[in-house]
Amino acid sequence: LTAKVTGTLPIANGGTNSTSTTFVNAASNVTGTLPAANGGTGATTYAPGKVLQVQYGNITSDQTTTSTSYAATTLEDQITPSATDSKILIMVGGGRGSYGAGTLEGSASLYRQIDGGGYSSISVGPLDQHYEGIAYGKLSISLSFLDSPSTTSAVDYKIYMKTSANTYYWNSASSQVSITLMEIGA
Repeated sequence: LTAKVTGTLPIANGGTNSTSTTFVNAASNVTGTLPAANGGTGATTYAPGKVLQVQYGNITSDQTTTSTSYAATTLEDQITPSATDSKILIMVGGGRGSYGAGTLEGSASLYRQIDGGGYSSISVGPLDQHYEGIAYGKLSISLSFLDSPSTTSAVDYKIYMKTSANTYYWNSASSQVSITLMEIGA
């Protein structure tokens, strides 16, 4: 074809109806910032793992339960990821735990709900509290968890707790316990 076809190939026959064609080398001829609407990030630089947003919540109220099934506490926070491939780093810390009397009696767990769809447990294991015996040396709560919710809808994180026996006191004596959510870019 390259030796036998001459002239302009019409559009109806698969051509461009042009006698000259200019090709753009995207690697060397496109400069600047590619807008998000055209498939770019809109940013002039991008580093994976960047913190995109931070949300914070805390409580100072006592949390108690006599339930042997996980029950919601008032420690919660919400974040709306900007991309489906973002990860959410959840950090919970502070407070103090206690029991009425006896052996190991309670535990807390991290729960999540996406777009109001209902809470379910996502933590690797419970945040166990240990019986401290005589009201001294009450333990603080500590948790770090990296979640991949795969959504751009609102995501709620909440701590739930339960008891094995007696009354379980979480964040006793009105200490402060907090939850921090960080969206990490992929």
